[in-house]
Amino acid sequence: MEYVRLRRCSQTLAFMRLSMRVYHEACEAPGYYAGGIRAKWWRGEFFSYTIWEDREAMTAFVHSAPHAEAAAVVAEFAAPGSCYAEFISDAPPDWDDARRRLSTPTAYFTPPLRGDLRNR
Repeated sequence: MEYVRLRRCSQTLAFMRLSMRVYHEACEAPGYYAGGIRAKWWRGEFFSYTIWEDREAMTAFVHSAPHAEAAAVVAEFAAPGSCYAEFISDAPPDWDDARRRLSTPTAYFTPPLRGDLRNR
């Protein structure tokens, strides 16, 4: 599960194109099971998730060119607090469960500002 809040509204269209390109690449990757994207584009907030058959398939995609190139752009676009959470589950999570897991992220793209308690 990823949460990205953009630094500037002017980045919205470029980020949407990038997200869709990477999502389509993921859908074609070996081991991909399911995924989704949601956005509050008017607020510059984007949520996405992918489900993989195993950790090896996920890791292979994360290290592939489409994802690695996109990650570099996300690092430039991401506002403080943008993060992702990795987890293993016996069943696909629903959006509410996946978003709750962002309260204890695996890592931040850009660390949150002190006192940043926004509601995701």
